[in-house]
Amino acid sequence: MRRTLTALMSGLVIGWAMTPAGHVVAATGEPTEEQIDSAPCMAALSANDDDRIIAVCGTLIADEKAPKADRVKALIARAAAYDRKDQIDRAIADYDMSLQLDPTLADIFNARGELWRRKGDRPRALADFGAAIKLNPDQTAAKAVIKRWRWRSSASAC
Repeated sequence: MRRTLTALMSGLVIGWAMTPAGHVVAATGEPTEEQIDSAPCMAALSANDDDRIIAVCGTLIADEKAPKADRVKALIARAAAYDRKDQIDRAIADYDMSLQLDPTLADIFNARGELWRRKGDRPRALADFGAAIKLNPDQTAAKAVIKRWRWRSSASAC
């Protein structure tokens, strides 16, 4: 056991000493370029555990060096968890951030539009539904909401 631990520590020291130029050497006490582990967040997603998603995905989301795809996935999952817990403002904030990272996500514009609709913010909801349809003309849910609102508007004008 002690021999294995010694070999492991030696390997770490040699690894640190052989760090390529431009990388911070961990032994100096300065920050390293290590990447955050996305496994806990992805495990919480797989388990569909809202409390764990909210608790563990924040670290991955906050790490700007994490792969963008992982951050977007974590943001969308956490937003959905917040939505299921009726924390609409937090869900909208996570959808905002995911759309900043990837503005081509029609489904996320649609999901955020639903949240704006539930909050009673019709202009923002319509803007998001419109963006969803612009990105994906087959967005049937967004089309249905817009159609329903237009029908209500024309019916109330009579």
